[in-house]
Amino acid sequence: MVDYMEGANRRRVPEPGEELRAPQGRSAAERRRAQADIAHACERVSVDPGFVKLRRRFAIQAGLLVAAFLGSYLSYLLLSAYARDFMSVQIVDSVNVALVMGIGQFLLTFVLAWAFGRFSARSIDPLAEQVRNRAAEGSRGTGTAVHR
Repeated sequence: MVDYMEGANRRRVPEPGEELRAPQGRSAAERRRAQADIAHACERVSVDPGFVKLRRRFAIQAGLLVAAFLGSYLSYLLLSAYARDFMSVQIVDSVNVALVMGIGQFLLTFVLAWAFGRFSARSIDPLAEQVRNRAAEGSRGTGTAVHR
């Protein structure tokens, strides 16, 4: 067999002339039972108050950062289209407001990415670790494996 993918979702593709066989020791009923256990664990985690709080924090954080970026970008576009006199004001020699605002778009992108990472590490990652640990503790009782 040839492995075309690495990682958790690896698929084994049979080489020409080789048959693809079901793994030894696991019947179809066992596979269905394992899938049902995983679905039950996912359902349990989805109603966990910590997970709901985690999703809400992430959505608010991502929404605020996207809104900040889009607001900045749209204001730059609108000013470029409708306030040409303002955008052509010279700051130093051949540097005008439009050039400074355009470079500011790149800087803002990096600042927002940095802020996203910092806020996530401080407030979202610890909460995600708690949810992951609770899910792992809950799955130990049922025999379901929780993957990272």
